[in-house]
Amino acid sequence: AMINAAPTPTKFQLGDKVFKPKGSQWHGKIVGTYSTALTPEGYAVESSTERGSVQIYPAAALEKDE
Repeated sequence: AMINAAPTPTKFQLGDKVFKPKGSQWHGKIVGTYSTALTPEGYAVESSTERGSVQIYPAAALEKDE
């Protein structure tokens, strides 16, 4: 086992503006992260239009909103 390994680079940082381009749409900002066996890198995204609403998505489902 590796000890004191450098953190794995992440696709997004807290506060980044992102959107979900495929399927159901979601636009917002990164407010948290999660990790599961099936989704090692996932993000909680607070909606930019629906006040207080948050959805969670795998990193692969999100793109940076320029």
